Amino acid sequence: MTLIETLIGALIFAFVIAGVYVMYTTMQNTMSRGELMSDLQQNARIGLAQMVQEIRMTGYDPSAIIPLISTMTPPQSAIRSAMPGCFSFVADWQGDGTADQITYTVGTSDKCVSPCLRRRVDSWDSAHNVFGVGSFQPLAGGTLVNVSTFTAVSVLTFAYYDSNNQVLDPSTVPPSTRQCPPASSAGASVRQLTFDQMRLVRRVAITLKVQGSRPGIFAEFFTLTSDVRLRNF
Repeated sequence: MTLIETLIGALIFAFVIAGVYVMYTTMQNTMSRGELMSDLQQNARIGLAQMVQEIRMTGYDPSAIIPLISTMTPPQSAIRSAMPGCFSFVADWQGDGTADQITYTVGTSDKCVSPCLRRRVDSWDSAHNVFGVGSFQPLAGGTLVNVSTFTAVSVLTFAYYDSNNQVLDPSTVPPSTRQCPPASSAGASVRQLTFDQMRLVRRVAITLKVQGSRPGIFAEFFTLTSDVRLRNF
């Protein structure tokens, strides 16, 4: 073989290797993106399914705790707080005959380093007729594998409707300093439903959007929505 033939063969071989490499990296990115999307969907669906199941039980109070709630942390109703990004309610979610105060919101903590869907359960203190103070537990998002790989909840919104399917809009009333879940101390001034509006809620629409990122691929987003009708009203 002459030198020119050798160079041409080497060039052709280099083109073939480059094509194989490009195909390999493309397939790797596609597989990685598919795995990330699958993880996002599974994580979000599990969190949303639990949230929907428990919100549907709002007002299920076989032990009649709601009328006993201390006036220090009103209202004395099944829905304790209703904001665009936080919902707190009373329900016997375990079916043990005693209702708890359950709260869903998005935030961070030592258990979720990026924004995650958080759930808090406050058990009933019969000695003082108040709910105790539980701790928030992550349900979806908030995981950090390394500095470049993470999942997070970017959006959690609640929309509230009355029995006529008319939206109950917190932006139509002055901001309030009540916290979610309710507390004896005041918090930041935010938009939320009034006590009268909360008593009218019969349907809650939920939007949950999660995002995730891995090295070498673009961020992926996944949005879930659900519509929950409250059974115990």
